[in-house]
Formats: sequence, structure tokens, C-alpha cells
Amino acid sequence: MVRHGSLSLLRRVGVMMKKIRVKIIGLLILMGVLSLIIPQINKSEFTVQAATLKKVTKLKKAKAVDGTYFYSKKKQYDGFYRKISWKKVKGAKGYQVFRYNYFTKKWEKILTTKKNSFKITDMCEGEKVKIKVRAYRKKKKKKIYGAFSKTLTYTETTYLHYMLNDKVIKKGNYVSGKNGYHISCDQQAFLLQNEYRKKAGVVQLGWSDVLYEICKVRAKDIIDDFSHKKLDATAKMVLKNTFGHTEWELRGTVNGRTYGFPIISGENIFGGSTSPKQAMTSWKKSSGHYYNMIHSDYRYGAIASYEGRWVAIFSMVDVDEIVKNNNLESVQPALEILESE
Repeated sequence: MVRHGSLSLLRRVGVMMKKIRVKIIGLLILMGVLSLIIPQINKSEFTVQAATLKKVTKLKKAKAVDGTYFYSKKKQYDGFYRKISWKKVKGAKGYQVFRYNYFTKKWEKILTTKKNSFKITDMCEGEKVKIKVRAYRKKKKKKIYGAFSKTLTYTETTYLHYMLNDKVIKKGNYVSGKNGYHISCDQQAFLLQNEYRKKAGVVQLGWSDVLYEICKVRAKDIIDDFSHKKLDATAKMVLKNTFGHTEWELRGTVNGRTYGFPIISGENIFGGSTSPKQAMTSWKKSSGHYYNMIHSDYRYGAIASYEGRWVAIFSMVDVDEIVKNNNLESVQPALEILESE
């Protein structure tokens, strides 16, 4: 009897062990499946928020300063700058400065500094500005960030162009432009032009990088020759030298009819102010310029400024697709427009 009882007990224990093994195997399989489904956490992708690092406060702009003076025979300062400052944050190693891009509708980091201030230079009069700042410190090779400051929003009222020996001072400063051009200012003007088109009930223009390069050269052209005479020659030169493109006349057939037209359909020019709003207002008040601004056949364009000279160029076609990608199919919408007229 004892033997039978012991055997029965052993059988029960064996059955229990088998069930436990089955459960363990099932659990291991489940864990394996979950590891495939649930993405692995990459700690480096997360921004560590520091409870001890305070929010940046008292973000403000100072009056534009005329920095013109002679330090020595070798150092000649010239032009205006504007200082942006905020209250120091205890324990901060430095600060990151962000500016809102009205064209892309995104915040972009423009400067990292250890000081609680910086100077803005090379910025257009009338340029819209949005800035916010956050402090940071380092811990075990990781940056720990504080909360962002409130947004400082204003429109620049002075043409800022602070130079040392005829060169823009970049170190420790935020330089809005580059080589005398100001794409942020130019694209704000482009947005304003599209607002005019929207109010007029016509399709808004798409931005063209290729046309922008042509506009930049044309803005320099009109310093010495304020006319449209050099438009075609300059455009052909830029297309060839910058993009290796030599086709100026575009052709295509719709319903058995062949049409031909140049890559560029129109141009506006203006001189006398670095303000994008003033340039756009001037064109709006001129019937010929306004005609170009709201022309329903135009689909793409760009605007550039240089030393207070402005150029807008218009096209019926996606110039970037044609020039950069050799996509001649993008001519078709323009051909259909011509066919419908």
C-alpha cells in the first residue's frame, strides 16, 4: 500500500511539474512575441526635463544701438545691432535660442550661448521676429533642459547691419542674413504676396529655389540698371552656371496645338527700402506690378532683396522640377492653361 501510495504521489508531482513547464514555455513565448511588438526604448531620443533648472524669464529686447566708433586704426566698427537679454538661470551651463520661421511654420535653433544675452545683426527693417530661450546644464554627458521662456514677438524697425572692418560680426551674435541676402525677410514678403493672391481669389504661388537664385542676382543687377533689360540674360546665365540648364524656351502640344513659352513669365522690381511690407505695398499700389502679383496663370515664384532692392519673378511652371530633375511633364499644367485661354 505504501508503495502504491508513493507511486501515486510521484505521478501527481510529475503531472504538476509538466504543467509548470508548459506554463513557463508559454510565458517565454509570450515574452518573445511582445519583444517583437513593443519597440525598444532609446533613451537618447528623450529630452530630460530638469525640475531644478528654472524657466527663462524676463526675455526682452533693447533699443537698436548705433555701434559706429573707432577703436583703433586697425578696428573700425560700423552699423546697428539690437541686444536681446534675459534673467540668468541659477545652475545653467548655457542657453539655447530659437526663432520661429514664418515660412516653414517651425521653430529653429539659431544660437547657443553661455551668456544671458546676444546681439542680432544683418536683419531687414520690417522683418517679423519671434524668439524663445531655454537654459541647459550638463549631467554625465547629457544635456538637461529647463522650460522655454515666453515668446518675444516684435517687428524690427531698424536695418541691422553691424560690421567690423566691413565684415559682419558673427561671433557670439545671431546673423539673420548671409552675404547681403536675407531669405527670412524675402520669404516673409513672399507670404504677404500670397495673401494678396488669396484675397484676389487666385491660387497661391509655390516657392522656387531656382527662381530665388535668379532673383538674388537680379537684385544686384538693378543697383546699377534699374530696369528689366537684363532679366533674360541674367536668368540664362544663372540657369547655366548654377544648374547646368540651357533650355530657355519650353514647348509642348495640347489637342494638336503646339505652344512655346519662356521659363520666366514676369518680373517686378522695387528700390528704396529693406522693409518687405513696404516693397509689397508699393507693388500693390501699381497696376502693372499688382497685375503680376495676382496673375491667375502664374503658379511658382520667388522674391529676393539686396541693399533695399527687391525682385520678384513669376513662372507658369514648376521650374525646380524642370531644372533640377529634368521633369518636362511638369510643363503640362501650363500648356492646359494656354489651351483654355
